[in-house]
Amino acid sequence: MKLIKDEKYYKMSELVELTNLSNFTISFYDKKALLPNTISTSKNMKYYPEITITVLNLIKYFKENLNFSIDYIKELFDFYNINFQDRADLILQSIEMISSEIKNPISKKDLEIYCVNEAIELDLLDDKEIYFKTEIEVLKTFNELKKYDISTQLISEYVKTSKKLASMEKELSDKVMEKIGILPEILVLDILNSFKPYIFNRHTILEFKKEN
Repeated sequence: MKLIKDEKYYKMSELVELTNLSNFTISFYDKKALLPNTISTSKNMKYYPEITITVLNLIKYFKENLNFSIDYIKELFDFYNINFQDRADLILQSIEMISSEIKNPISKKDLEIYCVNEAIELDLLDDKEIYFKTEIEVLKTFNELKKYDISTQLISEYVKTSKKLASMEKELSDKVMEKIGILPEILVLDILNSFKPYIFNRHTILEFKKEN
């Protein structure tokens, strides 16, 4: 590790050790413009800023846990205009990347048949001009649920519960930051991608099993 202008920078060999990724893999990601800008010394040694470790861990997570291709990750990074300066903002952007696939865009006006404004009023979706694959799937499910009387109450409870959990997740994040000085990006992604869905689905299964 080397201090350059009071900021931590790492050599390639150090990144390999810290991330368990090969020299070839990291260089490939660099050529794909997935990594922040480097600094070269007078000895022609390339140094990577500290946030590179977080970026590499995120890419690794996307590939291994979500089966995202490198081309799709690049597409996500470009779409969300990834912030390589602020680690907390980068983790927040990664949550957005997991939550919504930026595929098959459809304009809001073309979704009126799916009662998009009603879904927005229920805080199920953001109010914007373009929606993508995951959001459209949510909207279509919402319209199927509308056929049943309990649907609005169920959705309202989902939204209310999610807001309460989000507040508690933020509180937990603040406490982790206070205790260890850093928020582990993989912990955040695991809570979002596996831990939370598992708990919800487990209790849904148990509830349905009661009838049997």
